[in-house]
Amino acid sequence: MRKALVGVGIVVGAIAVVAVWTSRTSTPAFVDSQGDVVPESVAEERRVELGGVEQYVLVRGRDRGAPLLVYVHGGPGGSETAFLRAFNSELEDAFVAVYWDQRGAGKSFDSGLDPGSLNIDRMSADLGELVDLLLKEFAQERVLLVAHSWGTILGLEYVAMRPETVAAYISISQIVDWPESDAEAYAWALTAARAAGDAEALAELEALGPPPYSIDALFTQRKLLNALGGVFFEPQSNWQLLSKALGTPETAWPDFISFVRGDVFSMEALWPELQRYDARERHARLEVPTFFFVGRHDRVISPRLSAEYLEALGAPDKEIVWFERSAHMLPFEEPERFGDEVRRVARAVGLLAP
Repeated sequence: MRKALVGVGIVVGAIAVVAVWTSRTSTPAFVDSQGDVVPESVAEERRVELGGVEQYVLVRGRDRGAPLLVYVHGGPGGSETAFLRAFNSELEDAFVAVYWDQRGAGKSFDSGLDPGSLNIDRMSADLGELVDLLLKEFAQERVLLVAHSWGTILGLEYVAMRPETVAAYISISQIVDWPESDAEAYAWALTAARAAGDAEALAELEALGPPPYSIDALFTQRKLLNALGGVFFEPQSNWQLLSKALGTPETAWPDFISFVRGDVFSMEALWPELQRYDARERHARLEVPTFFFVGRHDRVISPRLSAEYLEALGAPDKEIVWFERSAHMLPFEEPERFGDEVRRVARAVGLLAP
């Protein structure tokens, strides 16, 4: 009996050691062919105070003198750092890439955070504080701002507020009117479920009904959109995505607990404000070159609304770039094309050499 207990203790201890070890993260240095750290490279995980709240920022670039690329993730609460590192890390060769987990999201999640501090104005100001810190540290004047989905609201607000600090704005799945987009998504899902002969999805959609939605209803709608091909054009399983994220050294299993908790926490805090947001009413003009990247098959955020908004938007230069084999997650669906287009935009505005 004693030997058995000792054996159990050893196993439990081993599991505890493995759990602690696999909960650790780091970000690898850039090294040359000899294994030496590349001079003037930067690879750092940081905790930065923004708006009085400590937030996680990952900064990586092969050359710290390269242009700054700041990525504003979607959600709300949906940190994309792990997926950007898994699919789009080659951009770190051309830029100093800055991955930011917004307050309440990912590695910035804190259960003690006041939900009232999660609002568009405060989080846009957080972005502004981050950009100011980066411009000062890296002795630059402007950043390339890249935002996705929910992040496009923060991106749009910041660009309108501080255009002098932005060389170009790349918006991926620009949110224009969330309720109108949800209504369009619901109509599409009904048609797609009928066409696929998916009686189960059709029944669930009919029980759900059209928007407006509660948060629980929204998550159900998103689940059905994913199953019907409106999130990823070519379906990817949750396990595929999880395994790719866990393959990045900056990500460990506890991060997924924070990811899920932050997703729900942030959506609950921001949901009322999202229902009232209309980009057309707030911003008829931007003072920076503006590029909308749109997945042709996106059913989460309406491509039609994005295209119509850009058509009407005043800007010194503007362009819509269609990704024909993508839905809502185009940086991870067509990563090579995404990287090419980001670099093309940077060349067009003078951040990278022609």
